[in-house]
Amino acid sequence: WEFARLGRMLERADKTARIIDVKYFILLPSVEYIGMPYDHILWGSILRSASAFEMYRKRHGQIVPDKIIEFLVLDNEFPRAIHHCLIMAEQSLRNISGTGRGRFTNPAEKTLGRLLADLDYTQIEEIKTIGLHEFIDNLQTRLNQVGAAVYETFFAIPGAPVAAPVQVKE
Repeated sequence: WEFARLGRMLERADKTARIIDVKYFILLPSVEYIGMPYDHILWGSILRSASAFEMYRKRHGQIVPDKIIEFLVLDNEFPRAIHHCLIMAEQSLRNISGTGRGRFTNPAEKTLGRLLADLDYTQIEEIKTIGLHEFIDNLQTRLNQVGAAVYETFFAIPGAPVAAPVQVKE
């Protein structure tokens, strides 16, 4: 059960990151639309895509891009927020290994712990300084590293040769 929850939380964090990145930066026709009514419609659709629209409106009221980013990335209570997902993933990982928070006994705990610690102290101003797309891109890279560390720690067979890709002749 803990492995399933760990995987579900990592996947949910990744999908929320993809929704933010794809919906906003690929679908926005040009930078002239930023701050325009179309921009607010797009941010509302991002919230809907993450099943976050109603909860966001209850907490924050008006559509404010900075608050939406903060809500979907940094909120530690909303179940679809990236930060919350990583908190739950770490909890599952620690339940699997029996290691307390603040320590690590394997690469998976270390990799996830570093990512979570960074998110614990990240503020919206830092995301804006880096750039939302760049921040999300880095976050997805780090999520992939966590997934690889989980695989190597718990599922890879030590010393097993890696199979070469099969080439198909035409």
